Amino acid sequence: METPSLQDQFEVRGDDGNVYGPETAETIRRWHAEHRLEAQSEMRRVGETEWRPLSAFEQLKIPSSKPTPNPIPVPTEAPGVILWYRIYNVLTAVMYLGLVALLWWAKSGVVEFESPEEEMEVTILAWVFLVIGLPLAIFHLVCCFMTHRRWHWVLGFFPIGIGMTGCCLPFCIPLLIFWLKPETKAWLGRNQSQ
Repeated sequence: METPSLQDQFEVRGDDGNVYGPETAETIRRWHAEHRLEAQSEMRRVGETEWRPLSAFEQLKIPSSKPTPNPIPVPTEAPGVILWYRIYNVLTAVMYLGLVALLWWAKSGVVEFESPEEEMEVTILAWVFLVIGLPLAIFHLVCCFMTHRRWHWVLGFFPIGIGMTGCCLPFCIPLLIFWLKPETKAWLGRNQSQ
């Protein structure tokens, strides 16, 4: 097999400052394809003293920069997941408000308890749901009125995550999957290029 002449070989200066080579043009192209070298990696032909970027060597046919990905176009209509997200938030808010109302109704004395301990448990639960359930209901209702703001995409993870901790898990998993889709991110102003 014929060995290439030193004029057809190259040396590469690595990020660590070490010089690697001499290597053939084929090896350099392979390293670039393997992402071991970038278009701006410094190299020189064997026998030369000047270091130049890899893209400066026309015979290697390496473009000077990576093509920029096209951003995902913003849909003109809201993706279907937005409607389901709003329905989920309304139903969750109604559930929290219903639990608060039910426990306060039971605590109000309409229901007769068998023991004072049982009445104390219902009273404690009523206060807990008033302190925790009422703010959660308000939060879910606020999330229903989201618009095309970038931060609303991040905000959406909170009600979905809260739902994943309880009985809404089977509904929240597909909701989360569709929430992560590029069209949803684009509609909410979160293009991947940003």
